[in-house]
Amino acid sequence: MRLTHPGLPSPLPAAGTPVLTLPPAFEAFYATHVRCYQAYARAHFARPDTADAVLRTAFGDILAHWSAIVAALNPTAEAWGCYSTHIRRHAHSLPLRTDARLQYQAIVLHHIVGCSVADAAATTGEDPSKIRHVLQTWAGTGGPGERRTR
Repeated sequence: MRLTHPGLPSPLPAAGTPVLTLPPAFEAFYATHVRCYQAYARAHFARPDTADAVLRTAFGDILAHWSAIVAALNPTAEAWGCYSTHIRRHAHSLPLRTDARLQYQAIVLHHIVGCSVADAAATTGEDPSKIRHVLQTWAGTGGPGERRTR
């Protein structure tokens, strides 16, 4: 499996590159989360090709740490932590009025990208009630063009 998905550009492997068999759990994780991860990256970069390149390298980082991630108490949250750190290293934060990292991430996923509360929770590895709470307590909730939290 390549670290790509329909709609993501696929890097061409170099001649003589060995074929890598990925763990089935990683393949399932990738298939489950790539759309929200891609949308989150694209919210932070002006060019989709730049966002997609950063997305690929971030999934490479997740794969490189896969054994530690699946050994964690909450593998989804551990993978999201690795991913969101990768995005922060390569992009500036969006101009949102919040100092809380999870609240920022939930705002981007829900209000900017359009993920449901359930999808934002599944992406970050947090409970939906926690995501709902950080969205409801955000001072920017209710502004023009912002979606209501469901």
